[in-house]
Amino acid sequence: MSNASVLSLNSVLLESPATLTEQYAQETPAIICQGIRNKNVSKLEIKPPLCDADNGLQTFISDNAVLAAGKYLLLAKRSPNPDACKNIIETLSVTLGPDNPTDTKRLALVVIRTISREDSDLTDSNLSLLAPAIFSNVRSPVIPVKLAAEAAFLSIFSVVEKEGTVFDTYMSNAGDGMNPSTKRSMQDYFKRVAIRLGTQARERKEAEGGQGGLGLSNDEREDEREIWSVGKVDLGENAFNEE
Repeated sequence: MSNASVLSLNSVLLESPATLTEQYAQETPAIICQGIRNKNVSKLEIKPPLCDADNGLQTFISDNAVLAAGKYLLLAKRSPNPDACKNIIETLSVTLGPDNPTDTKRLALVVIRTISREDSDLTDSNLSLLAPAIFSNVRSPVIPVKLAAEAAFLSIFSVVEKEGTVFDTYMSNAGDGMNPSTKRSMQDYFKRVAIRLGTQARERKEAEGGQGGLGLSNDEREDEREIWSVGKVDLGENAFNEE
């Protein structure tokens, strides 16, 4: 995979998704997962916006493959392919591991948060994959990753809408097989931090008109714009129209 091909992948998913999701139903999710796992990075002396902030490694292919994953998963609601979606979600969860580039992690968290809001059934069925991976980033020293992980954690457990209902169900089902220290840590975090953040998010959303009002809150809207962008550039509507 090259920079050009991953941009082409995003462009077709944006402009003509059926070309890939229907005509290449098996190949497309496999290529997306391959791109997310791409390790072709190069050391740069000057760090442009599409670089990992910690080590200056260019992660253009993996970052844009994560955006392609977001597009695919949002489109999957129209014609679901459960196995393909599960493979992509599993790959995204692996991307949240400690040795992966920070911006790739942030983008994966943005995708997960958005998918959980748009298609909660998809994330609910994969909570055992997502919850531990997201939780491992909620105390990240990299602030954008930490904030994205907090938002994703609140979203997969519907904390803003349902407070502790989904989390308690998850812990009662998955808790038995969880490492005891991880289980304790997650429960403590939920009680001390997640509930408070959920209350703040609910109040902010109501103030912005996003709950029963004008639609998405500002940060949710920005997340969607980033996912639907191509090359991390949102051209907007009518970008090429002449005045």
